[in-house]
Amino acid sequence: MKLEIHYDGGGEWAALYVDGVLDLDTVGDSYHAEERAFELLGVKQVMDSPFLRGSNRREDAAPTLDDIEAYRQRMEERERQVRRLLAEAAALQARAERLRGAS
Repeated sequence: MKLEIHYDGGGEWAALYVDGVLDLDTVGDSYHAEERAFELLGVKQVMDSPFLRGSNRREDAAPTLDDIEAYRQRMEERERQVRRLLAEAAALQARAERLRGAS
């Protein structure tokens, strides 16, 4: 399959051609043509930021999908620890309040 996206001068409007034929559903905003091309090619789009591993710099982007997953798992574990510690702190605070009121 041969895909071509033709953009207007400003890049806002576009049209997708599949094997030389206009895909009428994609004429308009350029993102429609791009999304349809991705779909035809089987490209999975992931709309989240773990690939940047907490940064906003190009050089910090994860080099592999495995690195992204490892980062995501570390962040999930960190969040579990935070929730556990907050629950422990709340329990200790409640205990301290009870002791204060018992005198």
